[in-house]
Amino acid sequence: CEVNFLYKQWYQRRVRGETKTYGCQYMIGVLDRNSNEMTLRSTKLINMKPYVRAFKEDVRKELTYGQKHKEVMMAFGGSKIRKSITGKDRIRDMESNTLDEAMEEAVVSADKANLTQKFDTQHNDILPPMNINATVLEDVFVITDLISEAELLALLPFTKVLLGCTNMHVDAWRQQQRYPEFMLSRLPITMDDEEMAHLYLSKLLYISYLVTMLKLPQKQLKNRKGNFPHTPTVVTDNIYKKFTSQGQVDGQVRTSISDKQRNKLLCHTLALTLLVDNFCVPFTSLCKDMGVKQRVLGDTYRSMGCVINKLKGTDGNVNYNAILKLPLKLPDVVIRKGRTKSRQ
Repeated sequence: CEVNFLYKQWYQRRVRGETKTYGCQYMIGVLDRNSNEMTLRSTKLINMKPYVRAFKEDVRKELTYGQKHKEVMMAFGGSKIRKSITGKDRIRDMESNTLDEAMEEAVVSADKANLTQKFDTQHNDILPPMNINATVLEDVFVITDLISEAELLALLPFTKVLLGCTNMHVDAWRQQQRYPEFMLSRLPITMDDEEMAHLYLSKLLYISYLVTMLKLPQKQLKNRKGNFPHTPTVVTDNIYKKFTSQGQVDGQVRTSISDKQRNKLLCHTLALTLLVDNFCVPFTSLCKDMGVKQRVLGDTYRSMGCVINKLKGTDGNVNYNAILKLPLKLPDVVIRKGRTKSRQ
């Protein structure tokens, strides 16, 4: 059934030869679509409004005091007040559409929750997997925890090229700035064991990839092929999976790296340098490759159980060495954010 119209019936009678109207009754017409018959039903409703389906009701939400004040200022305020309100709205819209703000808020809240917990040396999400009960230095790190077997297999063609390089190739790569100085200063190599040479060169290559990742600004993270043009896909996918986060803003996928992920990336890089240099790393040149201050690298090496030695060379320059010693003693992890640092 469908309510179709409101019917108003007036009652009339003749009084002394004149017709007078003295009352009325309201009725509703109800249409039965099956029988196509209209019936009239009495009703007491008198305050009824016509409803037209073609038009939607304009229901306006109740404004808050701040919104009402803003509209008054925009209507009757001066040019400076209107410009100030417009600028605040523009900044608020920009902040709401920025992925970095959302990611930073989530990371900071997670960091605050983790600051109350004690540092777990075996299952920490910043440091690479380490065996704190190791009796020899070779058992502290497991190479497959840092570089997967699939990545080692994918790097085999690249390590063969590095195995046959000469000093002339190294000088050309240094001029092209193709690899960091930490890697170039250890080339070319002379090893009889081909398997050990492949493993050594894979560590150097992976360090160069992590250093490149560490120096990338936020805006360039999404360009994987441009950042790593001559790198196996499995390597770049694993690096982005470990050290970056992805989210959608305005329907677009954005890639970001938080301060906690950056510290994790730094720790994994330094763990590989310890394996390359037999747990005694001169990291002065590494500071220049990474664009990180010596104090930052020193604190990170200490967080991994290393001791920092300061040596003065014959040329008067000061060199710093990070030495991993047993038994392994891990202090609190230093998490750096901007110019401040906190311990976890």
